[in-house]
Amino acid sequence: LYLVLLRYCGCVSVLLATMGIESTLAYSSYQLLTAASDPLSYANDPIMLSSLQISSVVMCCAAVLFLLFAVVNMSRLLLAGAFITHASRALSQLKRLLVLPFISYVLLLLLFAWGILVTVCIFGAGETSTRIATISATSPSSIRVVTESFQVSTKLRWLFIYHLWGMYWSVNFILSIGEMITATAISMWYFSPENRITGLKDIEEADPVSYSANTAIKYHLGTLALSSGSVAPVEHIRSFFLYLENKNEFDANTFTELAAKCCCCCIWCFKHCLKYICKEAVYVTAIQGTDFYTSGKLAYTLISSNLLRVGALSRIGHASVLLGKLIVCTTTCLIAWFLLEDVPSPVLPLFVVMLFSYSVAHSFMTIYETSINMLLMCFTLDENLHGGRGNSAHASAPLIRSVNDHLRPKWQTVL
Repeated sequence: LYLVLLRYCGCVSVLLATMGIESTLAYSSYQLLTAASDPLSYANDPIMLSSLQISSVVMCCAAVLFLLFAVVNMSRLLLAGAFITHASRALSQLKRLLVLPFISYVLLLLLFAWGILVTVCIFGAGETSTRIATISATSPSSIRVVTESFQVSTKLRWLFIYHLWGMYWSVNFILSIGEMITATAISMWYFSPENRITGLKDIEEADPVSYSANTAIKYHLGTLALSSGSVAPVEHIRSFFLYLENKNEFDANTFTELAAKCCCCCIWCFKHCLKYICKEAVYVTAIQGTDFYTSGKLAYTLISSNLLRVGALSRIGHASVLLGKLIVCTTTCLIAWFLLEDVPSPVLPLFVVMLFSYSVAHSFMTIYETSINMLLMCFTLDENLHGGRGNSAHASAPLIRSVNDHLRPKWQTVL
């Protein structure tokens, strides 16, 4: 229902969603405070009373923080609603893209199951040794006792680092495949001519989503593997420095401790820059079909020439995804709150419902984030190919109007 509302009235849906989330948080805070302040309800259950008190404090803080977040970022949220409408217009012709989250979800579950199995095998690997002992006795004169012992191998546990790196790479690789398919389908939609009668795009391929999946699997798996694996070594280097810092290896010298913190900060910044460039390189590959290095070079050029605008567009995508996750989580938790009547403690069931709803919302809203980023990347590349800003040849009139009204020239100072 939320996705349907976003399709036709993005800004109004965002505003109503913000008000609904704040109302839900305020109502939940009131109910928890009322239950926690009643001295007769849980007089014989101090653990439940303590849980309600902690939950009420957390919910009150969440309500206040979300109110401050909504007030500060209201203009950005409304802008995100406007661009969600454009992404919904593209997804309305590419309905099969909504199947991708389910496929990615199943693949990630299988990957995590395999990862847990390998982890158990690594930490349970070892050698069996046999020992024969002779014990003196009267009849018979001696008894041979065979004992077997199992010794866990500590050397094989170092393979867990390699396994952890492989899991991180595999997760990013699976997610990159979904992003590549989405980006290719959106780019085909954007650069297709528009039918003036129906207002829809006349896409050459009968099934652009299947064509995008076929193209990604046939020609771009190497690019996806390289882009998803480029960040993994940097992440492990930062994890190593964090491990040394947590183990107090640098506490003996203040200078080395400060240097370690600076290294962690620099590696964190470098990781996020590299991750963003690799993501944009995947988008350029989806548009032009070039290799990873050529796409990365063009992506770096586009980011450098449109640095502030790219930052604004990235915040638009994050704001839209965050709001979608929050509205789905709060709605499902509120429904579960009213359905849980005979449960002694609703904290654990609500926590499970929140995790499940968050994962589902993340899967679907990530498609919207990728679609928004891809539309604006296509728009930027379209302008660069046809004479600079204001000279896009394939953008629709509503998209041009949104960019001109919100991202030019206000993006230089406001966003």
